[in-house]
Amino acid sequence: MKKITILLFLILSVLSFTEDERTQEEYIKGKILYLESVIKDRSDQEDGIKETREYSVKILEGEDRGQSVTVQSPIYVEEAYNIYIRDNQNVVLYKDAVEGEKNIYYIVDIDKRNSILMIVAIFMAFTILVARLKGVKALLSLVIVIGIIYNIFLPAIAVGYSPILVSTLCALLCSTITILLTTGFSKKGMVAIIGAVAGVVFAGLLSMYFSYKMAMTGFVSVEALNYSNLLKGIKVKEIISAGVILGSMGAVMDVSMSISSALTELKERDITITKHEMFSSGMRIGSDIIGTMVNTLILAYIGSGILSTLFIYLQKEQFPLIRILNFESVAADIVRAFAGSIGILVAVPITSYLCSIFIAQSEQND
Repeated sequence: MKKITILLFLILSVLSFTEDERTQEEYIKGKILYLESVIKDRSDQEDGIKETREYSVKILEGEDRGQSVTVQSPIYVEEAYNIYIRDNQNVVLYKDAVEGEKNIYYIVDIDKRNSILMIVAIFMAFTILVARLKGVKALLSLVIVIGIIYNIFLPAIAVGYSPILVSTLCALLCSTITILLTTGFSKKGMVAIIGAVAGVVFAGLLSMYFSYKMAMTGFVSVEALNYSNLLKGIKVKEIISAGVILGSMGAVMDVSMSISSALTELKERDITITKHEMFSSGMRIGSDIIGTMVNTLILAYIGSGILSTLFIYLQKEQFPLIRILNFESVAADIVRAFAGSIGILVAVPITSYLCSIFIAQSEQND
């Protein structure tokens, strides 16, 4: 029954990434054969285009598959707008279909899917090579977790459910699946699940309190403001806290599992250890883990927003500290980083205490 359940989770997770053929716009794959010509004599450079390049492109998908067509790609004065194209490179084409006429194609981006698959394959290979069977279980749990987020979390908040509530339930489900796949149905696994969920929920509640205290709108980026019409009916203010819950889940789960596993091993080595001694050992182990894990989480948030951090640094002479710290994007990152780190701190004593109660006591009773 257990294997059937795991298999069903895996199938649902994989199916969640099948492409939706019902999209209104059609984007297909093409391959650059060579550069045909460059048109430099332009009379309309007011639009920011300095030249137009014409490429011979082979269509790799769709009704025109196998055909070679000429596709134009504008080169803008502003370098940031340009798509850097090379021969034999796969590109994404937008198909403009006009009834009764020949299809027109436009280059909209470089096709990055092969590179994405390559780095994912390298990650999977290293995981299996280093961790063997547990690596396979870890990859399986990762697929299931991503499937849960894609199939449960995102659809639920899209229809108006509370992001905090949904993310908490997803954190509980993801933690349970990940830890049970790693440890099986064991006391140390159950303790780790409870400790991880407690730390994550505390981090979420703390971030929710400060988000409301700071009167955050939830629109922490220009992109969010541009697509505000798509967010109607969604509780945007709670998305920051939901992000803290999901973002800190992995780190908190790692800490809880490490402490629970270490204390279980300690109990097996010394069956005479008391509850107080086990709790003290858990706190000492946790303090060592905290020393690096807190830095890991904060640096992860800084790394994910490195461009925003760079913008702030470059404008430090223009904006005083009082202005910079009151940018919603900056405040949101600070709340996310420190609330998540506090979740780790909370998970340490909770997991240590639960181990001293359930693991130590159960062994004594046995």
